[in-house]
Amino acid sequence: MSGWKSHYLGLVPWFAVALSLAAPQALRADSTRWTIVPRNEITPTTRATICPHEDPGRGTHNCISLECTPNDPLTLAATIAGFGDPDHLRLTIDLAGRAPLELLLPVRDDGRFAIGLSGRHHRATLEALQSGASGTVTFATDAHLWRDHLPLAGSREAIDHALAACWTDRADPDRDPDRAARDEVRAFCADTLNAPAVLTEGFSRHEDLDGDGKPDWLINYGAATCGPIGSAWCGWAGCDLAIHLAREDGYLPAFRGIAEGFRLQGDRIILRRHVSECGDSATSPCGVAYRFVAEGLARIGSDDWLAD
Repeated sequence: MSGWKSHYLGLVPWFAVALSLAAPQALRADSTRWTIVPRNEITPTTRATICPHEDPGRGTHNCISLECTPNDPLTLAATIAGFGDPDHLRLTIDLAGRAPLELLLPVRDDGRFAIGLSGRHHRATLEALQSGASGTVTFATDAHLWRDHLPLAGSREAIDHALAACWTDRADPDRDPDRAARDEVRAFCADTLNAPAVLTEGFSRHEDLDGDGKPDWLINYGAATCGPIGSAWCGWAGCDLAIHLAREDGYLPAFRGIAEGFRLQGDRIILRRHVSECGDSATSPCGVAYRFVAEGLARIGSDDWLAD
């Protein structure tokens, strides 16, 4: 059990940057059904793809693809051709009975557009693409808009092929909080910023926090960034901190909130909170003490936050 050692969470504001990835050849596929494009020696990417609009005679096509280099995050990529060189593409997929999926895809060095689609919040969309009969897809730039019929013939087999090769967020936080937290960070970085997740030392701790003899998990999201981009889990009031306590049937999510730092002391944890959360008369950050109980954490009042 730790004593009075303080831990400060990494306060790094996050910002968006333009990103590019090495990409395979341009997408070309059937206009009536989804196609499996397996990995080969020349093109390492594997994909499930369809081109709702294909006019080889005029040199135009609109295609979408679910793809990855095997074991990398699942990516949704799109191509348009013959309509200038836009720097982004607004893509809307509308399936009967489902809320439309609306995405802004930045352009990559090869002229294609892509964004990650690996997070668990995209699972319903993937399932709908595999189970539906048809839909519509809209490709839009600042200058042009195309709305095409989106066939779903062959989509189940083709998308299963992509999902088998690509990484997606699958971990259960009640069973494996550390893996689930790492998956959460990885999915956010891939889906939001097309960037790799970087987890520095101190991201997770596996030790008995509440004194019941079973190791718990403490996750410090301040130790995570998306490549060179600052942490998306930190802001003016601190960084995300999560505590998962071991129980007979798995792990209890005892706490998920913002703190500038934390200190473990016996059966308590003291969180360093921003001055704005310390009362009207406060002029500096304060310590808020919580006791570990069967139900998780119980706030027991303020505590001094002593300097190291």
